[in-house]
Amino acid sequence: MVLPQSFYTGPDVLSIAQALLGKVLVTNIKGVTTSGIIVETEAYAGIADRASHAFGCRRTRRTEIMFAKGGVAYVYLCYGIHHLFNVVTNIEGIPHAVLIRGIEPVDGREAMLQRRKKQKFNRLISAGPGYPNV
Repeated sequence: MVLPQSFYTGPDVLSIAQALLGKVLVTNIKGVTTSGIIVETEAYAGIADRASHAFGCRRTRRTEIMFAKGGVAYVYLCYGIHHLFNVVTNIEGIPHAVLIRGIEPVDGREAMLQRRKKQKFNRLISAGPGYPNV
């Protein structure tokens, strides 16, 4: 079941981040489907959150997506190394977002290996940034 947009438009980004745990994230890229159970999330409470890219109401080309209506997904390049999958939450104009830090792969493991340019599958293949040997 696809989550309705209303799931993402609530005012409490922490609750949304917690509610995403256990949900299945599915991709279909060029006809190749992969999926995984979300096992780690991180909430960013926008303007007041020093860890948020939108802290202090910072609006740039790069952060503008965070001000969209909840339910929009985006990938953020961090330090020029990590591609981080995020989903915007709250109403338009309030830059809350949830980072999906890790999944437990379900379908498409071979495709995940190819996308990550890895030869062997290990539990860290879908772990978040900062894990060694990912």
